Amino acid sequence: MPHLSFEYSQGLHTHADLDALAVTMRDALIATGHCPVGGIRVRGFRADVNAVGDGAAEYHFLDMILRLGQGRDNETRGNIADQLYAAVEAALRPQVKDIPFILSLEVQEIDNRFSRKSWSTIHAAIAEAKT
Repeated sequence: MPHLSFEYSQGLHTHADLDALAVTMRDALIATGHCPVGGIRVRGFRADVNAVGDGAAEYHFLDMILRLGQGRDNETRGNIADQLYAAVEAALRPQVKDIPFILSLEVQEIDNRFSRKSWSTIHAAIAEAKT
């Protein structure tokens, strides 16, 4: 259950292709080998209200939160984080160039005791598409 949400500053979309970035994020999660394809969700949200830094310039940010189901050890979670961050940085750096910007990522583990997800037809659809 890798669910990746990213929040970004107003106007970042004028510097970066965020739809393509979501695909890059998804592909990076798949490439780790530790994220079931049918469980991946990537979604982005613009922060319509924000005050960044000292306000002296047009500052931008993209903050990612990756929620993972239990069962991955610390090293695996760290590797997933490193690979995801590197892929996003590589995609964004040429687009953002020299504007004041910060990229951040936090990985959270979902406690299975409080997670509900019994209805899903995505896994079957993905399996059928491969045949």
